[in-house]
Amino acid sequence: ANNTITIITAGPLAKDIGKKYGLDPRKLASILDLFSSCWQGMIPYGAQILTAVGIAGVSSIGVIKFLYYPILLLIFASISLAVEFPKLSFKKEANKESRAS
Repeated sequence: ANNTITIITAGPLAKDIGKKYGLDPRKLASILDLFSSCWQGMIPYGAQILTAVGIAGVSSIGVIKFLYYPILLLIFASISLAVEFPKLSFKKEANKESRAS
């Protein structure tokens, strides 16, 4: 639920930045989803952590060292941005569609 709120809040700003730099809206949506999921999965008061500590009966801070999935997701999402994978460009696809018409 918090990921959705983050995406709705940051979406218009991301859309403006995407238009300015010619980024594909699908890639922008993916970036917002990836990074909101990473951070939501790591904050000690997030729904995922509170559920896990409630079941395990430990402190929310004590669980942080076991958060492999959100940390790996953050690392690989950052690498993906650095190497520009996948190579999607809104301008290129718009040009292809206009030529096909």
